[in-house]
Amino acid sequence: MQFNLHRRELLPTDGAVGLASGAGVVLTVLSDLDMAGAPALRQAVVAEVTSGTRLLVLDLTAIDFLDSAGLGAVVGGLRRLRAHDGDLMVVCPEPRIRRVFESCDLDRVFVLHPDVGSAIAAVIAAGERASV
Repeated sequence: MQFNLHRRELLPTDGAVGLASGAGVVLTVLSDLDMAGAPALRQAVVAEVTSGTRLLVLDLTAIDFLDSAGLGAVVGGLRRLRAHDGDLMVVCPEPRIRRVFESCDLDRVFVLHPDVGSAIAAVIAAGERASV
C-alpha cells in the first residue's frame, strides 16, 4: 500500500479563530504509518516547517496500523516543530492506535485528541492562558 497524506490549512471555520491565518496545517494520514510510510511523513513535516508552519495537527483517524518507525516519525516531527518554536498535536480516536502510544508512554508526551476540533480548541486555550 502506498503512503498517502492529505494537507489542508487551518481556517477560522475550523474553530481556529484565535490563530493567525496560515498559522496551522492539518496533515491527515490516509494509509498505514509504518516503516514504508514513515519517511514520507518525515519529509512532509520538514516541508511544512521549512514553509513556516508552526502548528501541525497530525490526524491519525484513518490509519489501521502504526509501528515503531511510524512512532519515530511522529516523535521526530514534534522535535523538529519544537526546535522552530512550533507544536504538533495528534488526533487519535481509535483505541487500538492509542494503545500503541500508551504502551510506549508516549501518551505522556502527546495529548491524544479525539478529533481535529478538540486539538484546535486545546491550542487556542493554551494561547489564551499564555497571554493572561
